[in-house]
Amino acid sequence: MIESLKRLQTNLYIQRKDLKGKEEDLNSKIGKIPVQEHQYRVIARQQKVKEELYLYLLQKREETAISLSATVPNARVIDLAKTSKMPVSPKRSLTYSAAILLGLLIPFFIIYTNSLLDTKIKSRFDLEGKTKIPFIGDIPTSTSPFEIMNSNSRTSSAEALRIIRSNLEFMVNKDNENQAKLFFVTSSFPQEGKTFVSANLAATFALSGKKVLLIGMDIRSPRLDKYFTIPNKGLTNYLSTNGIDINDLIIKQKGYDDFYVLPAGIIPPNPAELLMGKKVEELLELLKSEYDYIIVDTAPIGLVADTLLIAKYADCFIYVFRANFLGKRMLNIPNSLYKEKKLPNICLLLNDTDSTKGYGYGYGYKIKTNKSWYEKFIKSS
Repeated sequence: MIESLKRLQTNLYIQRKDLKGKEEDLNSKIGKIPVQEHQYRVIARQQKVKEELYLYLLQKREETAISLSATVPNARVIDLAKTSKMPVSPKRSLTYSAAILLGLLIPFFIIYTNSLLDTKIKSRFDLEGKTKIPFIGDIPTSTSPFEIMNSNSRTSSAEALRIIRSNLEFMVNKDNENQAKLFFVTSSFPQEGKTFVSANLAATFALSGKKVLLIGMDIRSPRLDKYFTIPNKGLTNYLSTNGIDINDLIIKQKGYDDFYVLPAGIIPPNPAELLMGKKVEELLELLKSEYDYIIVDTAPIGLVADTLLIAKYADCFIYVFRANFLGKRMLNIPNSLYKEKKLPNICLLLNDTDSTKGYGYGYGYKIKTNKSWYEKFIKSS
């Protein structure tokens, strides 16, 4: 009986412990009720607001639908819009036609504007129709402008000078073969290459086996010393002083059989008066009997009157124009001299031209350059 009571007592303890645990669970749940109630009220309040908003919007939709159904439309669709396979705008054919027209007009406009604004003389084609003076050839741009041509020269400039030498033979046809042919070289302004032409032309005649004399008669601004090694004494010393032998002033050039140079000498204070004297005529008459060709480098005719003072002694006048240097209007100077016959037997020579186009009368060496097709087209135009 005692054991039975002990077991019963133990069961009762266990039941009491379970009941206390349940009591604690219930107490904790009871303590959470205020928080849950607060959360419920918040959710309920949000639900009520959203419900009222939904009902308001639903009411407005119904009112709008009623108002729209009661309003009679001002316009109605008679025919439905029709679509085409081709776009209405832009029109492709018109766009292509305008593009082709502009593609043709713009290059011609550029070429015309370029030719209108470019007034420089570039080639012998710029001289055609603008002068009646004979044209004897052109000299391409030289890679060594201060080097005199020799027997080994095979440059385009050397070949051009040989052609000019042949053309000059046709310009001068003298009955007296015992006298030298006098070629006077002049230009409109300085820096056109008349001294370069004079020196190289004299060397070209000397290489042909003729006895040649080059005279520096540009006594205001002599430049032969840039091409030859010559003394300071020369023509002006002979003209201003008596008792001087002209042969003492003439220098023979090395590397040539019969090539002689008479320097201009010291720059005088009265160049025009020296050239007006009879001593110039006497000197030229004396030299004509001793040489085959006499090349005279004279002063620019557009600045001073020195060349006009001695023009009567020349057999042929070589008028030098430099390409891309003077405008086409400067042709009025040689044209007026040719018309008034102030320069006997005048001919034109174009210096420093583009070597890529050849020279002379369609003969010459051409240098290949990598130029684009449009640059060649514009340049040829």
